[in-house]
Amino acid sequence: MEIKQSTDTTVAGMLKKSLFPHQAAWIKPVIIFIMMLLLLIPLAFIRSLVNDRERYQRTAEASIMEPVGGEPVIEGLVLAVPYDELVEYTDSSGKVIKKGKKTDYILTVPETYNLVTQIDPYRLSRGIFTVPVFNGDLAVTASFSGFQFSQFNIAEKNIRYKDAVLILGIKDKKTLTAYPALYGNGKPLLEALTVPAGASPFRNAVYYMMSEDVVRSGFSIEGSVSIQGGKSLCIVPLAADNSFAVQSTWSAPSFSGGWLPKNRTLDDSGFTADWRISGLSTVFPRSWRAQDFDLAKDTDVYDEYGGYTAKSTSEFRSSPETVKIGFITPINHYSQVKRCITYALLFLAVPFLAIFLCELWSAVRIHPIQYFLIGIADVLFYLLLLSFSEHVAFNLSYLIATAGVCTVVGFYTAAIFKQIRWGVLLTAVQAVSYFLLFGILQSEDYALLIGSIGIFCVVALLMFLTRRVDWYSSRFASVHTHQEDADRGTPQRAITGKLSSGDIE
Repeated sequence: MEIKQSTDTTVAGMLKKSLFPHQAAWIKPVIIFIMMLLLLIPLAFIRSLVNDRERYQRTAEASIMEPVGGEPVIEGLVLAVPYDELVEYTDSSGKVIKKGKKTDYILTVPETYNLVTQIDPYRLSRGIFTVPVFNGDLAVTASFSGFQFSQFNIAEKNIRYKDAVLILGIKDKKTLTAYPALYGNGKPLLEALTVPAGASPFRNAVYYMMSEDVVRSGFSIEGSVSIQGGKSLCIVPLAADNSFAVQSTWSAPSFSGGWLPKNRTLDDSGFTADWRISGLSTVFPRSWRAQDFDLAKDTDVYDEYGGYTAKSTSEFRSSPETVKIGFITPINHYSQVKRCITYALLFLAVPFLAIFLCELWSAVRIHPIQYFLIGIADVLFYLLLLSFSEHVAFNLSYLIATAGVCTVVGFYTAAIFKQIRWGVLLTAVQAVSYFLLFGILQSEDYALLIGSIGIFCVVALLMFLTRRVDWYSSRFASVHTHQEDADRGTPQRAITGKLSSGDIE
């Protein structure tokens, strides 16, 4: 009997013979690995798309926040008292050529500073994006002791009490919905007619005129500040003794900044929280000369980009010199999709390995293009997840994407293997792998542990299932053939299928 080698003159046949004329068992894993690397290209495009959608979200949120002034920051009250200082101007030799006066300010913070507010946020939408915005009235009370200047070595005759001003610092005046009505010792304070240059430690402020007698003797402040804003409220504890109380109907607050609430209650109807902060735990001095201490430069209330750290675009950054109450929205689905893509390579490998094992166990040969199509379907999982998560809850989006990909891949596998059981098997493998990924996403603190155990189990299972594969075989052999040869006690040999009648003469 003579076996003649069949010839295939088709383009596909010649390409197959030219690329893989005698395909050993180890060749297919190499091809699979190369395809996985190629699939990183569409994954990179999807990650870029996620970043684009995030930028679009920030743009939409900024367009909502701009009319209300952004995230309000209440910086507190400071008393500024000017004084004249003699200045001598010298030439290069040190000789005094001119004498003059320079005005500086002594700034004093309150002894006590109390703030109570009720904040009831509501949602504003721009397209598919929403932002919590709010209006609120801040009940402000404070007390100042009599003005002290002895530590600054200044003659009292140089102090201009009549030009003293009370300064209310606020990050953006657009967040004020009305002129703040403040009362000093029960009398309404009038707005300062001129803004004293160099007096304010704040970048934006409201100025009130103060009389000489109350500055000398001390005074109390009370009043109301009506504000608007969105996403969060920040308060700076400037005084020697600070107490803040916030009540809201928002059920999902976040507390950050330099201090957490001393007491808090949270339920579905909202929250209440209060703070008690000593001036000893802040960086702010009780009093200082304006030229010696700059709030913007010498504290962390502002970030390095010239804006408030509390208003940074990064949700994880918050000034250590503020109390920040954030009105958070449901979990950021974009960050969740990014985390999914981070683990994508592992979850692309699992179905490929499953198909490869099915190929070892069966007599069916799977073309690399078929592997690639299944890989593309797995990549589209992340695109489906991104698309649906913009419109429905993330968990439901995950379920829809999982069901869609598992169904398509399962039917396709059953078709190419021509047996339903292989489709059911791969569907189960896909479902388990996506369930594991979902567990990693939900358990952020244990994500590394779950992922490590998952990888270990996959590798161990792969080692067990391929323990009888003859990787040196010149032909792609099935595990069943090797097992049968071992049972007969005959040497292992590679069988690729039955010979056709045309191959025998």
